[in-house]
Amino acid sequence: MIKRRQWPSRTQQYLRRHVSVAQSNLTNVNSGSSNPGRYTASKYTRRADHTPQTAQPESETYVLALNTDEAHHKAITALRNQYFPARLNKLSAHVALFRALPGSELPTIQNAIGGLIDQYHPFHISTGKAFLLARGVALEAHVKPAQDIFRTLKAQWSQFLSEQDQSFRAHYTIQDKARSKRIAEKTLEEVQGNFAGSTGMVTGLSLYLYVARYWKLRYIYHFPEEREQRDLPAMEKTGDETWPALPNSKAGT
Repeated sequence: MIKRRQWPSRTQQYLRRHVSVAQSNLTNVNSGSSNPGRYTASKYTRRADHTPQTAQPESETYVLALNTDEAHHKAITALRNQYFPARLNKLSAHVALFRALPGSELPTIQNAIGGLIDQYHPFHISTGKAFLLARGVALEAHVKPAQDIFRTLKAQWSQFLSEQDQSFRAHYTIQDKARSKRIAEKTLEEVQGNFAGSTGMVTGLSLYLYVARYWKLRYIYHFPEEREQRDLPAMEKTGDETWPALPNSKAGT
């Protein structure tokens, strides 16, 4: 009997292309050598296909992500904190719609989000199966309305989107840049055996400022129902704080 080859799913193909940052794009910041040495967050360099298409280099870029209820957010973040290499884990769990929105287009970006946010009510999100990345693990995120949001905004921003941001597959990255593929495989086994999954509600969108390797939450856009229930503005401007220090992870050992 001839065995049929098992091809990776579209989600797996997408994440293998876009989530992992190639070691060849890193430089040794101390010596100027092309030998990257051990990967650390301070050595991160954005790939050309992860850079917005604007006429000038962007000193600031923004990340647009789904904003979920606190219980779901904490559950996925706890899983990420457990497995993501501590030297690289600079933020909590997230489903990013766009990862490199140019700061020079911030008014355009804000206007588009503001015009979209009133069209949605809170909607469900749930985790799906876990699967391998090159040196990590991700969880599928089942959240169909996010695809509609992505398509609507992409149509308005297509002229400056990076190549990476031309497509979207909803997922949570639980581990990336582990020291070996075997570590990632062990993580996959543990997550598949021990994580029961999580469901929650998407209550709006979050816009993060990305500077170097840090994310700063700058704006939260609340859906109308969420605003009414909690007496919130349509757009809530947040403080300028980076994510707090995260606990050590066993994934890097």
